Amino acid sequence: MAAVAMTFTACKNEPAAPAEPEAPAEEVVLIETDSIAKVVEAADSTQLSSLLTTVQEQIETLKNTDPAKAKEYLVTIQNFLKENADKIKAFVGTGTVASLVDQVTKFELPDVVDAAQDIAEGAADAAADAAEGAVDAAKDAAADVKDAAVDKANEAVDAAKGAVEDAKNAAADKAAEAVDAAADKVKGALGK
Repeated sequence: MAAVAMTFTACKNEPAAPAEPEAPAEEVVLIETDSIAKVVEAADSTQLSSLLTTVQEQIETLKNTDPAKAKEYLVTIQNFLKENADKIKAFVGTGTVASLVDQVTKFELPDVVDAAQDIAEGAADAAADAAEGAVDAAKDAAADVKDAAVDKANEAVDAAKGAVEDAKNAAADKAAEAVDAAADKVKGALGK
């Protein structure tokens, strides 16, 4: 149900201006307590009934789009009606308008509170999930870095071992050549 934005002229017993086309929820112009106060001062029960019906529609619209704002709006209207209860009773008497005033005054939005709580809990769960995902991603990244470092260290150790083995083999080859050369010299010196 879309809320209808209504404008009101002076506090005479004039009918309300024609309703504007349906507006998106974010463009709804809420009935202010000043408008209701003018109607109460004018003792116009018909216009008060119209205003309170619109207030109920606006609350229904808001509870689906902005539960906190719906609750705040309802409390503001209810406080105004309670503060001006004697004036209102003086001109509405008993009947449909009095029933509407009573209905708005006692209207509760437990589902709005629940919806707001659900939204808050959903946001908290999403934040916790995001934080947990970030921690897991950081752990995975750290493990990957550690594994890469271990792999590089192992490669360096293997390369060093290979270099030492090559140097050892080269030294052994040189020593063998030196021994062979010395032996050849000794043989040559003896055989001469």
